[in-house]
Amino acid sequence: MILVLGATGKVGRALVPALLDAGAPVRALTRDPARARIDPRAEVVRGDLDDVDSVPLSGVSRVFVLTSGHGGDLAARETALAGAAARAGVTHLVKLSTAGVHFGQTDPITRAHARGERAIREAGPAWTILRPGAFMDNRRFWLHTARTDGAVYVPEGDPASALVHVRDIAAVATLALTTPGHERATYELTGGEALTPAQQVAILGAALGRPVRYVEEPEPAARARLLALGWPADAVDGAFELKRQSAGREDVVFDTVERLLGRKPLTFAQWAREAAGPGTGPRPRP
Repeated sequence: MILVLGATGKVGRALVPALLDAGAPVRALTRDPARARIDPRAEVVRGDLDDVDSVPLSGVSRVFVLTSGHGGDLAARETALAGAAARAGVTHLVKLSTAGVHFGQTDPITRAHARGERAIREAGPAWTILRPGAFMDNRRFWLHTARTDGAVYVPEGDPASALVHVRDIAAVATLALTTPGHERATYELTGGEALTPAQQVAILGAALGRPVRYVEEPEPAARARLLALGWPADAVDGAFELKRQSAGREDVVFDTVERLLGRKPLTFAQWAREAAGPGTGPRPRP
Protein backbone atom coordinates (compact mmCIF):
# COMPACT_ATOMS: atom_id res chain seq x y z
CA MET A 1 0.00 0.00 0.00
CA ILE A 2 1.30 3.43 -0.99
CA LEU A 3 0.05 6.45 0.93
CA VAL A 4 -0.03 9.65 -1.13
CA LEU A 5 0.04 12.92 0.77
CA GLY A 6 -1.16 16.00 -1.10
CA ALA A 7 -3.38 13.79 -3.23
CA THR A 8 -5.53 16.72 -4.41
CA GLY A 9 -2.61 19.00 -5.32
CA LYS A 10 -0.89 19.53 -8.67
CA VAL A 11 1.46 16.54 -8.39
CA GLY A 12 -0.91 14.36 -6.38
CA ARG A 13 -3.65 14.61 -9.00
CA ALA A 14 -1.22 13.16 -11.56
CA LEU A 15 0.49 10.69 -9.22
CA VAL A 16 -2.54 8.81 -7.88
CA PRO A 17 -3.73 7.58 -11.32
CA ALA A 18 -0.15 6.91 -12.43
CA LEU A 19 0.41 4.61 -9.44
CA LEU A 20 -2.94 2.89 -9.96
CA ASP A 21 -2.16 2.36 -13.66
CA ALA A 22 1.13 0.76 -12.56
CA GLY A 23 -0.84 -1.74 -10.49
CA ALA A 24 -0.07 -0.30 -7.06
CA PRO A 25 -2.71 -0.05 -4.32
CA VAL A 26 -3.09 3.60 -3.31
CA ARG A 27 -4.37 5.29 -0.16
CA ALA A 28 -4.99 8.99 -0.90
CA LEU A 29 -4.92 11.42 2.02
CA THR A 30 -7.20 14.47 2.11
CA ARG A 31 -8.67 16.67 4.81
CA ASP A 32 -12.14 16.41 3.27
CA PRO A 33 -12.89 13.15 1.43
CA ALA A 34 -16.44 14.27 0.64
CA ARG A 35 -15.19 17.19 -1.48
CA ALA A 36 -12.03 15.62 -2.89
CA ARG A 37 -11.98 14.67 -6.56
CA ILE A 38 -9.69 11.64 -6.53
CA ASP A 39 -9.48 8.63 -8.85
CA PRO A 40 -12.23 6.28 -7.60
CA ARG A 41 -9.86 3.31 -7.76
CA ALA A 42 -7.94 4.74 -4.79
CA GLU A 43 -8.80 4.32 -1.12
CA VAL A 44 -9.59 7.88 -0.03
CA VAL A 45 -8.89 8.60 3.64
CA ARG A 46 -9.20 11.56 5.96
CA GLY A 47 -6.13 13.00 7.68
CA ASP A 48 -4.42 16.25 8.61
CA LEU A 49 -0.64 16.63 8.63
CA ASP A 50 -0.94 19.13 11.48
CA ASP A 51 -2.15 16.14 13.55
CA VAL A 52 0.13 13.26 12.58
CA ASP A 53 -1.91 10.82 14.68
CA SER A 54 -4.79 11.35 12.23
CA VAL A 55 -2.73 10.03 9.30
CA PRO A 56 -3.68 6.36 8.67
CA LEU A 57 -0.31 4.64 8.33
CA SER A 58 -1.38 1.12 9.32
CA GLY A 59 -0.62 -1.32 6.53
CA VAL A 60 1.31 1.25 4.50
CA SER A 61 4.71 0.26 3.10
CA ARG A 62 5.62 3.44 1.17
CA VAL A 63 4.70 7.10 1.51
CA PHE A 64 4.85 9.95 -0.97
CA VAL A 65 5.63 12.96 1.21
CA LEU A 66 4.26 16.23 -0.14
CA THR A 67 3.76 19.19 2.18
CA SER A 68 2.97 22.71 1.04
CA GLY A 69 5.78 25.21 1.41
CA HIS A 70 3.23 28.01 1.94
CA GLY A 71 1.84 28.45 5.42
CA GLY A 72 2.50 26.41 8.54
CA ASP A 73 5.74 24.67 9.43
CA LEU A 74 6.63 22.27 6.60
CA ALA A 75 9.72 20.94 8.37
CA ALA A 76 7.84 20.24 11.61
CA ARG A 77 5.08 18.41 9.72
CA GLU A 78 7.53 16.27 7.79
CA THR A 79 9.63 15.52 10.85
CA ALA A 80 6.55 14.32 12.72
CA LEU A 81 5.31 12.35 9.70
CA ALA A 82 8.69 10.68 9.12
CA GLY A 83 8.88 9.58 12.76
CA ALA A 84 5.34 8.23 12.73
CA ALA A 85 5.98 6.39 9.45
CA ALA A 86 9.10 4.74 10.86
CA ARG A 87 7.22 3.60 13.97
CA ALA A 88 4.42 2.21 11.77
CA GLY A 89 6.85 0.06 9.77
CA VAL A 90 6.90 2.11 6.55
CA THR A 91 9.89 0.98 4.47
CA HIS A 92 10.32 3.80 1.94
CA LEU A 93 9.68 7.56 1.96
CA VAL A 94 9.71 9.56 -1.30
CA LYS A 95 9.79 13.30 -0.62
CA LEU A 96 8.87 16.07 -3.03
CA SER A 97 11.34 18.89 -2.37
CA THR A 98 12.54 21.76 -4.56
CA ALA A 99 15.51 22.41 -6.84
CA GLY A 100 16.47 25.36 -4.67
CA VAL A 101 17.98 22.91 -2.16
CA HIS A 102 20.38 21.68 -4.85
CA PHE A 103 21.54 25.24 -5.44
CA GLY A 104 21.84 26.11 -1.75
CA GLN A 105 19.16 28.80 -1.73
CA THR A 106 18.18 30.31 1.61
CA ASP A 107 14.66 31.61 0.92
CA PRO A 108 12.05 30.43 3.45
CA ILE A 109 10.44 27.85 1.14
CA THR A 110 13.78 26.25 0.25
CA ARG A 111 15.03 26.29 3.85
CA ALA A 112 11.88 24.49 4.98
CA HIS A 113 12.32 21.82 2.30
CA ALA A 114 15.99 21.38 3.25
CA ARG A 115 14.98 20.70 6.85
CA GLY A 116 12.28 18.34 5.63
CA GLU A 117 14.86 16.46 3.56
CA ARG A 118 17.05 15.99 6.64
CA ALA A 119 14.09 14.64 8.61
CA ILE A 120 13.28 12.13 5.86
CA ARG A 121 16.89 10.96 5.58
CA GLU A 122 17.28 10.55 9.33
CA ALA A 123 13.94 8.84 10.04
CA GLY A 124 15.13 5.29 9.36
CA PRO A 125 13.20 4.02 6.31
CA ALA A 126 14.76 4.07 2.85
CA TRP A 127 14.31 7.43 1.14
CA THR A 128 14.27 9.13 -2.25
CA ILE A 129 14.30 12.90 -2.74
CA LEU A 130 12.72 14.58 -5.78
CA ARG A 131 13.77 18.18 -6.43
CA PRO A 132 11.70 19.68 -9.26
CA GLY A 133 12.24 23.13 -10.67
CA ALA A 134 9.38 25.51 -11.50
CA PHE A 135 6.12 23.83 -12.54
CA MET A 136 4.50 24.46 -15.91
CA ASP A 137 1.21 24.29 -14.03
CA ASN A 138 2.13 27.47 -12.15
CA ARG A 139 1.47 29.29 -15.43
CA ARG A 140 -2.18 28.26 -15.32
CA PHE A 141 -3.25 31.53 -13.70
CA TRP A 142 -2.06 33.32 -16.89
CA LEU A 143 -5.11 31.90 -18.67
CA HIS A 144 -7.60 34.35 -17.18
CA THR A 145 -6.00 37.58 -18.41
CA ALA A 146 -4.88 35.91 -21.64
CA ARG A 147 -8.57 35.34 -22.38
CA THR A 148 -10.05 38.52 -20.93
CA ASP A 149 -7.33 41.09 -21.73
CA GLY A 150 -5.41 39.36 -24.50
CA ALA A 151 -2.34 39.85 -22.30
CA VAL A 152 -0.22 38.07 -19.70
CA TYR A 153 1.34 40.16 -16.93
CA VAL A 154 4.77 39.02 -15.74
CA PRO A 155 6.97 40.57 -13.03
CA GLU A 156 9.95 42.48 -14.41
CA GLY A 157 13.10 40.41 -14.59
CA ASP A 158 11.33 37.06 -14.51
CA PRO A 159 14.04 34.67 -15.79
CA ALA A 160 14.08 31.97 -18.43
CA SER A 161 13.02 28.68 -16.85
CA ALA A 162 13.28 24.97 -17.66
CA LEU A 163 9.71 24.38 -16.53
CA VAL A 164 8.72 20.80 -15.68
CA HIS A 165 5.36 19.13 -16.33
CA VAL A 166 3.69 17.66 -13.24
CA ARG A 167 3.09 14.39 -15.11
CA ASP A 168 6.86 13.98 -15.51
CA ILE A 169 7.29 14.52 -11.76
CA ALA A 170 4.53 11.98 -11.13
CA ALA A 171 6.12 9.49 -13.53
CA VAL A 172 9.47 9.68 -11.72
CA ALA A 173 7.73 9.41 -8.36
CA THR A 174 5.84 6.34 -9.60
CA LEU A 175 9.13 4.77 -10.66
CA ALA A 176 10.69 5.46 -7.25
CA LEU A 177 7.66 4.12 -5.38
CA THR A 178 7.12 0.94 -7.41
CA THR A 179 10.55 -0.25 -8.56
CA PRO A 180 13.83 -0.97 -6.76
CA GLY A 181 17.07 0.91 -7.21
CA HIS A 182 16.03 4.41 -6.13
CA GLU A 183 16.84 4.17 -2.44
CA ARG A 184 19.10 6.97 -1.14
CA ALA A 185 18.82 8.75 -4.50
CA THR A 186 18.24 12.47 -5.03
CA TYR A 187 16.79 13.52 -8.38
CA GLU A 188 16.72 17.05 -9.79
CA LEU A 189 13.82 17.35 -12.26
CA THR A 190 13.31 19.91 -15.03
CA GLY A 191 11.86 20.11 -18.48
CA GLY A 192 14.04 19.65 -21.54
CA GLU A 193 14.49 23.31 -22.49
CA ALA A 194 14.64 26.73 -20.88
CA LEU A 195 12.14 29.27 -22.19
CA THR A 196 11.90 32.99 -21.47
CA PRO A 197 8.55 34.28 -20.19
CA ALA A 198 8.00 35.96 -23.56
CA GLN A 199 8.48 32.62 -25.33
CA GLN A 200 6.10 30.94 -22.90
CA VAL A 201 3.43 33.59 -23.54
CA ALA A 202 3.81 33.17 -27.30
CA ILE A 203 3.38 29.40 -26.97
CA LEU A 204 0.31 29.88 -24.77
CA GLY A 205 -1.16 32.29 -27.32
CA ALA A 206 -0.65 29.74 -30.09
CA ALA A 207 -2.45 27.11 -27.98
CA LEU A 208 -5.35 29.52 -27.38
CA GLY A 209 -5.47 30.39 -31.07
CA ARG A 210 -5.20 34.13 -30.48
CA PRO A 211 -2.46 36.73 -30.07
CA VAL A 212 -1.51 37.32 -26.44
CA ARG A 213 0.62 40.29 -25.40
CA TYR A 214 3.53 39.83 -23.02
CA VAL A 215 3.50 42.66 -20.46
CA GLU A 216 6.20 43.17 -17.85
CA GLU A 217 5.05 44.94 -14.70
CA PRO A 218 6.96 46.27 -11.66
CA GLU A 219 7.08 44.05 -8.59
CA PRO A 220 4.60 46.17 -6.56
CA ALA A 221 1.99 45.83 -9.32
CA ALA A 222 2.70 42.10 -9.64
CA ARG A 223 2.35 41.63 -5.88
CA ALA A 224 -0.95 43.53 -5.86
CA ARG A 225 -2.24 41.37 -8.71
CA LEU A 226 -1.43 38.13 -6.87
CA LEU A 227 -3.01 39.37 -3.65
CA ALA A 228 -6.15 40.34 -5.59
CA LEU A 229 -6.26 36.80 -6.99
CA GLY A 230 -6.44 35.44 -3.45
CA TRP A 231 -2.83 34.47 -2.74
CA PRO A 232 -1.96 34.73 0.98
CA ALA A 233 0.54 37.48 1.74
CA ASP A 234 3.13 35.00 3.09
CA ALA A 235 2.85 32.97 -0.13
CA VAL A 236 3.46 36.10 -2.21
CA ASP A 237 6.47 37.07 -0.09
CA GLY A 238 7.89 33.55 -0.29
CA ALA A 239 7.36 33.31 -4.04
CA PHE A 240 9.15 36.59 -4.76
CA GLU A 241 12.07 35.75 -2.47
CA LEU A 242 12.40 32.32 -4.06
CA LYS A 243 12.28 33.94 -7.50
CA ARG A 244 15.03 36.40 -6.58
CA GLN A 245 17.32 33.64 -5.33
CA SER A 246 16.64 31.30 -8.25
CA ALA A 247 17.45 33.93 -10.89
CA GLY A 248 20.24 32.61 -13.10
CA ARG A 249 19.51 29.03 -12.04
CA GLU A 250 16.00 28.35 -13.35
CA ASP A 251 17.38 27.89 -16.86
CA VAL A 252 19.57 24.94 -15.82
CA VAL A 253 18.37 21.78 -17.59
CA PHE A 254 18.84 18.40 -15.89
CA ASP A 255 18.61 15.19 -17.94
CA THR A 256 17.04 13.20 -15.09
CA VAL A 257 13.58 12.79 -16.60
CA GLU A 258 14.91 11.44 -19.90
CA ARG A 259 17.49 9.25 -18.15
CA LEU A 260 14.98 7.64 -15.80
CA LEU A 261 11.93 7.43 -18.05
CA GLY A 262 13.67 6.71 -21.36
CA ARG A 263 11.83 9.50 -23.18
CA LYS A 264 12.02 13.24 -23.64
CA PRO A 265 10.34 15.40 -20.99
CA LEU A 266 6.90 16.76 -21.85
CA THR A 267 7.11 20.20 -23.45
CA PHE A 268 5.58 23.52 -22.53
CA ALA A 269 3.70 23.45 -25.83
CA GLN A 270 2.07 20.17 -24.80
CA TRP A 271 1.13 21.63 -21.44
CA ALA A 272 -0.26 24.80 -23.06
CA ARG A 273 -2.51 22.81 -25.41
CA GLU A 274 -3.86 20.84 -22.45
CA ALA A 275 -4.36 23.94 -20.31
CA ALA A 276 -6.08 25.85 -23.11
CA GLY A 277 -8.52 23.03 -23.79
CA PRO A 278 -12.25 23.13 -22.97
CA GLY A 279 -13.23 22.99 -19.36
CA THR A 280 -9.98 24.48 -18.05
CA GLY A 281 -9.70 27.72 -16.21
CA PRO A 282 -7.40 29.73 -13.94
CA ARG A 283 -6.29 28.32 -10.63
CA PRO A 284 -5.16 31.50 -8.93
CA ARG A 285 -4.15 30.08 -5.56
CA PRO A 286 -0.68 28.47 -5.23
